[in-house]
Amino acid sequence: MAAATTDVVGMRSLVTPDLRGHGDSDWARGSSYSLSDYVYDLTCLVRSASVHRAAIVGHSMGGMIGLMYAGTYPDQVSHLAVLDGVTVLPGLPRTPIHERITKWVLQFDKIAERKKRYFHSVAEAAERISAHNKRLTPLQALHLASHGVKRNADGSYSWKFDEYQRARAPYRLSPDDHIALWSRITCPTLLLRGKESFLPDPETAGVLAHFRQVRLVTIVGAGHWLHHDKLDEVLGELCAFLGI
Repeated sequence: MAAATTDVVGMRSLVTPDLRGHGDSDWARGSSYSLSDYVYDLTCLVRSASVHRAAIVGHSMGGMIGLMYAGTYPDQVSHLAVLDGVTVLPGLPRTPIHERITKWVLQFDKIAERKKRYFHSVAEAAERISAHNKRLTPLQALHLASHGVKRNADGSYSWKFDEYQRARAPYRLSPDDHIALWSRITCPTLLLRGKESFLPDPETAGVLAHFRQVRLVTIVGAGHWLHHDKLDEVLGELCAFLGI
C-alpha cells in the first residue's frame, strides 16, 4: 500500500489509501491479492502512521477488509462503517479446496489471454464507467475516470488497477472464520447498503446477530455504489455516525 492521500478534517487526519494493485500503489507479483494480504497492508499503514483507534470506512471489498481488521485488532478501531461490503453470509457452504484452486487457475489463464483495454481519451474511459452505473452524472463519471486511468507512452489511457486482482485467491477464509471475526468487533458498527444492490440484505441473511453493536441503514434509490448514487445521504449517515 504505497500510495495514500492524507487530509485534515477538523482536528482529525483523514487517510485514503490505494490498495495494492489499485490506484497509484504498486502491483503485486503473482497471486498476492487475497483479503488477508490487504489486511496486512492496512496493518502496516496504521502502524506506520502511528494511529491508535482509527475509524475505518470501507466500500465493498474495502468494507470486508475493514471487518477483518476490526475483528483481528478490536482495540485498534473506534468506529467501523461498511458500505455494501458484507459479501460473505452465514450458512454458505465452503467450496472444496481443489475446486477453488482450479477456478483460481482458470481465472488467471483468462486474464492472461484477455487483451488489455486501452482508451483514446479520459472521456472514453468515462463512457465505459457510465455504462456500468447508469445513475452517474457525466461529471461524476469524468471525475472517476480522470483518477482511475493512467496515460501510456503512446498517448493512450488504461486503467490503473491490476487485472490480476480480479482473481479470487483459493486460500480465503471460510464463512465461519468471518463470523468469528465479526463477533470480536467491539466498536460501534454501521452497515450501509443500497436498496437496489445486487448483494443480499444483511438483516435477512442473518448477519446482524453476529455483531455486538451494529446498525443497518438502507439507502433507497441506490445500488452497490451507493456513495456515488446518493452521496449526500451517505455522507449524512457517516458524519452522524462518526460525530463530525
